[in-house]
Amino acid sequence: RKIKIPKAIAVFIVLIFTFAFLFLLGLIVYASVTSFSDELPKYEAKFTIMFQNILRQFNIPLESLNTYLQQLDWKSAIKDLSLPSFISSGVGTFFQFLINVFLVILFMIYILLGKDSFFDRIRRAFETDGTARVTNTVKNINDEIQKYLIVKTIISLITGILATVVLLIFGVDFAVVWGMLTFLLNFIPSVGSTIATIPPILLALLQFDSLMRPLWVAVSLLVIQMTMGNFVEPKFMGKHLDLSPLIVILFLIFWGYLWGIVGMILAVPIAATIKIVTANIPSLRPVSVFMGGT
Repeated sequence: RKIKIPKAIAVFIVLIFTFAFLFLLGLIVYASVTSFSDELPKYEAKFTIMFQNILRQFNIPLESLNTYLQQLDWKSAIKDLSLPSFISSGVGTFFQFLINVFLVILFMIYILLGKDSFFDRIRRAFETDGTARVTNTVKNINDEIQKYLIVKTIISLITGILATVVLLIFGVDFAVVWGMLTFLLNFIPSVGSTIATIPPILLALLQFDSLMRPLWVAVSLLVIQMTMGNFVEPKFMGKHLDLSPLIVILFLIFWGYLWGIVGMILAVPIAATIKIVTANIPSLRPVSVFMGGT
């Protein structure tokens, strides 16, 4: 609006950039999964060696298991497990996730574009005495959710870039993929950023012979997540998004069960909307206080 671009053109530009980003992300993930499939025997061999070393260090008398692991035909085992089908299923699920994310972004764009006409309808629908209060409530919801999405996207992008740089410095395979995974999962409050650190740490354990490098990878990723999640992000979030951790977890469980990953991404905006609405209704104000983090 500030640079006077028509809404239709603005929507088209945003959709093009969104689709291009998701398409590029899909290509990178597909190429990485294919490469991982080719490198799988190497990781399996290292896993066998690592497992045997653990048995020796703890003096566990499992000679029969040790012998079995040495003689195991990994190729036949992989074939029996139908690895290509597993990978294809995983890639298909990921692409379905990208489609869902694209639809969510599309819906949000059209909702934001229609906010002006929505305010006009509110003014016509409600009596004069209640118009200002309803309009202010809707405006607060719009401003806070918009601010949340912008801040969350920027924080997630910075977190993903930092994770990628750290993984590249330590030489962890598929660093770009793990960075993109960090960016996406960071939209899931509380648990997403923690889950994003697990795959690269496990891969580092398999990739390197020494435990020091995987340990430094784990420490570096956790420091990034804790700094961005506990210090940087709360500083830029509005007071209405100061939600109780218990409320966040409950909303994550409920909306995650209902809508899957997309529901987990939308859990905080939905909770914030309820908190703002109840804060503007005197009889429901205790609900808003209960949902607050402070």
